Amino acid sequence: MIIISGAAGFIGFNIAKRLNLMGIEDLILLDDKEKFPKPKKFLNLKFKEYRHYRDLKNLGNITCIFHQGACSDTMEYDKNFMMDINFEYSKEILSIAKSCKSKFIYASSASVYGLNEDSEEIRANEAPLNIYAESKLLFDQYVMAQDYPAVGLRYFNVYGRGEENKGKMASMAYKMNEEYVQSKQISLFKGTGGYKNGEQKRDFIYIDDVVSINIFFMNNSFHDIYNVGTGKAETFNEIANNIFKYYQDEEGNFNYIDMPDYLVPKYQNFTEANISKLKAVGYNYDFFSLQEGIRNYLNDLNTSSA
Repeated sequence: MIIISGAAGFIGFNIAKRLNLMGIEDLILLDDKEKFPKPKKFLNLKFKEYRHYRDLKNLGNITCIFHQGACSDTMEYDKNFMMDINFEYSKEILSIAKSCKSKFIYASSASVYGLNEDSEEIRANEAPLNIYAESKLLFDQYVMAQDYPAVGLRYFNVYGRGEENKGKMASMAYKMNEEYVQSKQISLFKGTGGYKNGEQKRDFIYIDDVVSINIFFMNNSFHDIYNVGTGKAETFNEIANNIFKYYQDEEGNFNYIDMPDYLVPKYQNFTEANISKLKAVGYNYDFFSLQEGIRNYLNDLNTSSA
C-alpha cells in the first residue's frame, strides 16, 4: 500500500497517475476533504481510499509514503497555522513511515535558499525569506537529524497539467497562458538587479520530470535532501516566446510592468538547481526542454478546455 498526501493537489495527483500507469492501484489518497470532497480529477484514478488528511488510523501495511501535502502559500503570515501543517503534521506522517518501515519521500522547497543563487544542498546556502520557507527548512533539519532513511526533494519552479486549482501559487507558465488567451499579451516585470526586462531567470521543471524523480527514489534507498530542477535557468521572456510560438503569434505582445517596491528587495532574480547530488546517486534521465514542456502543457490546457 502507498500513501500520497496532497493527492488532490498538483504533484501528488500526478504521482498517483504515474503509479496507476505502472499498474499500482493500492493507494490511499490524503487531502482536505472539506475543500475537496470529491475531486473530479480522481474519476480516472484507481485507488483504495480517499481520506481526510487528518484521518491517519488503521492505514494497514504501508510500503511507501509520498508526502506532498502542505500549505504552500508564501504569503501566509499565520506562523502557528503554517508550522502546524508543514512541520507538526509532517512529523506525524514521518512517524507512520517509521512504524511501517516504509519509504518516505517528501516535498521540500527551493525557497529555503532565499536570495542565495548558490543552491548546493548545504547549510551555508539556506536563508529562508518567509514563514513557508522556514517551515520547510525546519522539517528538512528534523528529518536529517533522524536515523530513519528519508528523502527530501527541494522543488524549484514546477509547471504542468494539474496545477489549475493552485490560484495565485500557479506557475508563471499557467498565468502567462491565461493572460495571453484573454488579452493576447503577456505581462512581465521590468528589469531588476541588473537584469533587462523579463530577463530574470528561474529553473523551470516540467511535472513529468518531477514525478520521475519521485519514482526514482521510491525504487532506491537513500537518506538525504536533493534539489529537483533541470540545472538550467531560463528567462521569463523565453516562456512567453514559447507561448507566442505555440499560438503562431509572430508579433509577441510583451507588456513590461514595474515591480512593486515592496517586492524588489526580496525578489529572486536568478534561481538554478545544483543537481550534482541528484546525478551522483544515479538519476541520469534527460529532462524535458522548456520548449517541449510548454508545448505539452499548452496541449493539455487547450484539450481540457475544448
